[in-house]
Amino acid sequence: MSLEKMLAAYTFEQWLYREAKLLDDIDFDGWFSLMHESLQYQMPVRVNKEGIERPDYSLDMFAFNDDYELLKIRVERLKTDYAWAELPPSRTRRLVNNVLLKEYVPNERALVNSYLMLYRSRSTDIHHDLISGERQDEFIYENGEWKLAKRFFIIDQTTINTRNLAIFV
Repeated sequence: MSLEKMLAAYTFEQWLYREAKLLDDIDFDGWFSLMHESLQYQMPVRVNKEGIERPDYSLDMFAFNDDYELLKIRVERLKTDYAWAELPPSRTRRLVNNVLLKEYVPNERALVNSYLMLYRSRSTDIHHDLISGERQDEFIYENGEWKLAKRFFIIDQTTINTRNLAIFV
């Protein structure tokens, strides 16, 4: 691996760690500023199939399938008194690992895969949520910054054991 690709891989690791910190700190405006206006933010529904057939997720059904404007509405709603699913806000911890730079064109675009383990607890409830999966991210370089243009989150669970999906992956 060239020094340039090593530095790029480090840059995207740090980008993903910073993103996780912003979300865990409930800084949704800071997080949303990392998004590109062409954003696609998707989580397909996981399906069970016989044998080892892939993909084992739906290509036309999604738990969420947001663009930039819809995600902006979700972020703005969380700042109101009408986001009942997040009153009080969830306590989350995002663990990002296995970051792999798949493609890289300097100062233009990049494809990055990573794993996410999301721990979430609610109010005084003794139960917690664990959500894990793989993220396939596309980045665009714009105005001196890397912006997230596409996130495709493949969740490991077929049945999501959480009360709501009012959180971001």
